[in-house]
Order: sequence, then structure tokens, then C-alpha cells
Amino acid sequence: MVERSPELITVQTSKSKRRGRVFADWLRNASGQTIAAPYSARRLPGGAVSAPIEWDELDTKLDPSDFNVLTMEQRIEAKDPWAEFWKFRQVLPDLG
Repeated sequence: MVERSPELITVQTSKSKRRGRVFADWLRNASGQTIAAPYSARRLPGGAVSAPIEWDELDTKLDPSDFNVLTMEQRIEAKDPWAEFWKFRQVLPDLG
């Protein structure tokens, strides 16, 4: 990807070296590395769930254990942070 579109994509881990390009995180493509899909249960004590949050929820008081299989239904019914996700679609350039 970087070879085909170096002006758009980078594998530089340093944010200062990215200069507005998309970071292709190759570090997640190794044994033992995982990415959890939104709303998926994690294999952790307490039934943790990978939950999207809004920016205003992100602070030092945030407790990840609050997002679990017992609380997720109520959270989604109250307000789904991804409810307007498709309103902000972007058109990507054709690189082919």
C-alpha cells in the first residue's frame, strides 16, 4: 500500500512523521495481536465488551469494566454512539 500510494499511506509509528497520511498498523498483524470488533464480548473476567464511546466520555474517570455483557443492552438503548456513523461517509480515491 505504501509503495503504491506513499502520499496517502504510511507505516511510520511516530505521529510527527505521518504528516496527514493514514497509518497502516502492521503491528497488529502478528501472533498474539488482537483487535476486537465493536460490541463483541472479550475473553476477560466480568464479561467485558468492546464498546464504542463518544469523545466526551473519554476521561480519567472512564472505567472499562463498566462496559460488559450485563450493561451493553441498556447502553445501546439509551444512545448508540455509532447511530450517525453512516452520515459521515468519505469517498476514497481509486488507487487502481
